[in-house]
Amino acid sequence: MSQMNQKDFSGSLPRGLWISALQAASIIKSASVIAIASHIDADGISAGAIAKLTLDRMGVESSVQFFKKLDDQALASLKERHADLIWFTDLGSGSASKIEGTTAVITDHHVPEAAAQSQRNRGQALLSDFSTVVQVNPHLHGVSGASELSGAGSTFLAAYAMDTRNADLAALAVLGAVGDLQDQRLRQLEGINRSIMSLAREGGMVEAVQDIRYFGRETRPLHKLLEFSSDPFLPRITGNEEGSMGLLLELGIELKDGEAWRSWSDLTKTEKDSILAALRDHLTSMKRRPEVIERLVGEVYVFQKEKKGSPVRDAKEFATLLNACGRHGKAEVGLAICIGDRGGALEEGLVLLRDHRSAISKALTWAKGGGVIRMKNIQFFDAGDEIEDTIVGTVAGMLLGSEGADRTAPMVAFAESTEYSDSPKTKASARGTQDLVSRGMDLSAAMRTAAERFGGAGGGHNIAAGATIPADKRDEFLEALDSLVGSQLNARGQRRG
Repeated sequence: MSQMNQKDFSGSLPRGLWISALQAASIIKSASVIAIASHIDADGISAGAIAKLTLDRMGVESSVQFFKKLDDQALASLKERHADLIWFTDLGSGSASKIEGTTAVITDHHVPEAAAQSQRNRGQALLSDFSTVVQVNPHLHGVSGASELSGAGSTFLAAYAMDTRNADLAALAVLGAVGDLQDQRLRQLEGINRSIMSLAREGGMVEAVQDIRYFGRETRPLHKLLEFSSDPFLPRITGNEEGSMGLLLELGIELKDGEAWRSWSDLTKTEKDSILAALRDHLTSMKRRPEVIERLVGEVYVFQKEKKGSPVRDAKEFATLLNACGRHGKAEVGLAICIGDRGGALEEGLVLLRDHRSAISKALTWAKGGGVIRMKNIQFFDAGDEIEDTIVGTVAGMLLGSEGADRTAPMVAFAESTEYSDSPKTKASARGTQDLVSRGMDLSAAMRTAAERFGGAGGGHNIAAGATIPADKRDEFLEALDSLVGSQLNARGQRRG
C-alpha cells in the first residue's frame, strides 16, 4: 500500500470537498457552545464520537444527542438547547431546508435533498443555498456517499481541517465506514475511506490485513464463525454446527486450547490457509462462481491498541457492538465505548449485543416464515409489530443475502413505527445488491419520491434506504415504489441498448 502522510491526504481530496471542510471548521471554531446531533447506527455513533472528542480537545462545551431520523420533533428538541451551533453528524443533508435559519454544520454522506442536488448539478455553490448551514457531503462533490466516504468520514474531514493533530481520529472514521458496509463492494475500503484508513495505519492505530471476511474473527469459537457464515454462504456448513465442526476436525484443527474455544485469531497461518483452501474447494464442488468464492477473503481492519480477543479489536465486530447499542436505545453507551470507556460502558454494550443478536435471530426466523411477496420489480414483507422498526432494515438485508433468496429485486420491509405521532406511521426499509445498483437502481431516490407522494419522507443510499409513511398508505406506496424501481432499471437497460 502507498504511504499517506498528512500533506498528501488533504491534497488528495476533491478541492470543493476540502474547502467545505475548512469552512465547517471555521464556523465550529467560532462557537462556544455546540450541540451535536447524530444518527443511532455505528456510523453515526462513530461520527458523534469524532465530533465530541474534537470539541473536548478544543475546550468547547458540547453534548451529543442521537436520533433515528431528523424530523420536526428532533429539530425542535435541538433548538431548545440554545447552543451557538448545531453540528449534525451522519444526518442532516436530507433535511437541509428544514435546518435553514439555524447556525449549523452538517457532516453527512446521505443523498442531499433534491434542491441541493440540482444546484450542484448546475455547478453552483451549495453554501449559498442555506446561508446559515455549511455542508460537508461527498455527493455534492462527485464522490459516492455509499462506498467512498461515510458520515464518520465526513465528520473526520471537518475535525482534521480544524487541527491536523486530529489525524488519530481516523480510526473512528474507519470504524464508521466498516459499520456502514462501505468495504463490501470491493472487499476493502475505497475512495476517500481508503485515504483515511491509510492515515490511521500510518499512525499505528489500524492494521489492514488480508484475511477471512466472516464476522467473529476475534470472539467467536471457530466452528461458530463458520456456522454463522453468510457472505459467501457455505452449503452444508452455514447453519449447520455439525457440518462446521466436521470440516475442522477432518482438517485436524484443534477446536479448543485447554477448556477455551479457539477463535480464528488464535490460529496459525498454516491452519488458516488449510481452512481457506478447504472452503474454496467446497464452494467449487458446489458449482459456485469464482467471484462468489473470492468473497471469502478480503481486507479486514484491526485496531492494534485493543486487546486480542476483545470485541473492539476487529472493526466489523466493534461496529456490530455499536449497532447493538444504537438500535436498542443506548447509543450513548456506544459513544462512551468509542471515546475510550473499557469498563462499565463496554460491559453494558456486551449485554446489549447479546440482546441484539437474540432479537435479530428471532426476527429473521419470523421473516423467513412470514412470507415474502414478489411484485414486478421489488419484493416485500410486512412485520407489523413483530419486528422492531430499528432492526427491520438489518433483517431485510440478511434475508436478501440468505441462501436461496431472490436477489433480482430489492427487499422492502415494513414495521410499525415506534416514534410518537398523531396518526399511525409505518417504517419502510429497503435493501438492494451491488448488481442492482450497477443496473441503475437508486433506492434513495425511489424511496424518497414514493414516500413524499403520500405525505411521508425518505432517503438514504442507492443500495440501502428508508422511509416513514402514513400507515394507511402502504399499498399505494408499494405500487409507486415498484414503478419507480422498474423505471430506474429499464432506463439503464435502454441506455446500454
